[in-house]
Amino acid sequence: MIQFCSDLESYFRHLRLKEYFQHASEQHTNPQNPSYQYYKKKDSAWTPPEGRNNRLDFYIDCFRQRAWAEIVEKQHHLPHNLSRAEHNAINSLRNNSDIIIKKAVKGGAVVIMNKLEYEQEAARQLSKSTFYRPLSSDPTDDYQKKLHHLLKKLPEKAQEQICTDTCLEPRPGVFYLLSKIHKPGNPGRPIISSTGSLTAGLSGYVDSLLRPYATSTPSYLRDTTDFLRKLQSIGHLPENTILATMDVEALYTNIPHKDGLQAIRNSIPDNITANLVAELCDFVLTHNYFTFGDNIYCGATAMGTRMAPQYVNIFMADLEQRFLSSRPLTPLLYLQYIDDIFIIWTHGKEALEEFYHDLNNFHPTINLSLDQSTQAVHFLDTTVLISDGHINNILYRKPTDCYT
Repeated sequence: MIQFCSDLESYFRHLRLKEYFQHASEQHTNPQNPSYQYYKKKDSAWTPPEGRNNRLDFYIDCFRQRAWAEIVEKQHHLPHNLSRAEHNAINSLRNNSDIIIKKAVKGGAVVIMNKLEYEQEAARQLSKSTFYRPLSSDPTDDYQKKLHHLLKKLPEKAQEQICTDTCLEPRPGVFYLLSKIHKPGNPGRPIISSTGSLTAGLSGYVDSLLRPYATSTPSYLRDTTDFLRKLQSIGHLPENTILATMDVEALYTNIPHKDGLQAIRNSIPDNITANLVAELCDFVLTHNYFTFGDNIYCGATAMGTRMAPQYVNIFMADLEQRFLSSRPLTPLLYLQYIDDIFIIWTHGKEALEEFYHDLNNFHPTINLSLDQSTQAVHFLDTTVLISDGHINNILYRKPTDCYT
């Protein structure tokens, strides 16, 4: 019932947005001039007001009344989809103050954690002074003044859009952990929910500026479909070809701000634009404040802010380009999906291990794990295989994956 009502209102919002923007001329970002654009903000809840189009208002009113009439008529005849025992179990879990219920990082599983252990893991991560520092008070008022001053450097329409997408009464982000149940020890992945935070609007704008550069790098992967498409370009492989994957440990928190901002400058040809975009990124990064329990912190790059994936992609692409340009032997194929790397290597195992060793030591805070095979490796949602000298793939499901 709740989901149906939510879907209904989402449908009405979609109609109003479509009507609102139907006459807006398409605006494309010119990365050389970071001006205002209509970027789509995934977590925006803004809906155009009623009264703009009488026909649309009439249609929505009729649709809503008809839908509610159907609901009232049928709700008393719908059978419960849960038994009484299942209802009691859910209520028992909901009222249990000794546990925390979250989804897993991957695979769709639901994880029930001991609250004390969850809080201890969060405290352990937040105690790392390299990445986080506690604040003595809520800095919102001070940060708002700084943001207002920074926005004056942008075109007027960009300022208006960012302000529209920023809450009138912003609040700190919220820190929480999701369990990596597919990894030994089930470590927690730190997430900071930035919905309603001071930098949410600015982060969305920066995301739209970084995206053209992040997605144009040779190794960039958008998703599994993009990965499979790029594998199709690989012809017959020589004997003893090695498939390898690398995983970057805690990439989001391990990128030093200085190095991440320099990677952005390296990626944008125009110096004025590069410096402005880097300054905007710097504000989001250094004003990433959040709460956990009763404490307030300021910290590292957060999963949860809009610009983070593109910022991470640009950093990794810059690191990759600088490293590969110095190598006498390079992979036949090198692809990267955020913190996961896929390689096809044709120079022998010893040379691959040397390549991995040097890459793992190329940056002081970036550590990688290596998995290699002459037969098959897992990458994203696939198992990639070498069969008769050609690349094949099948669907891969982690042992911890759950499906409903």
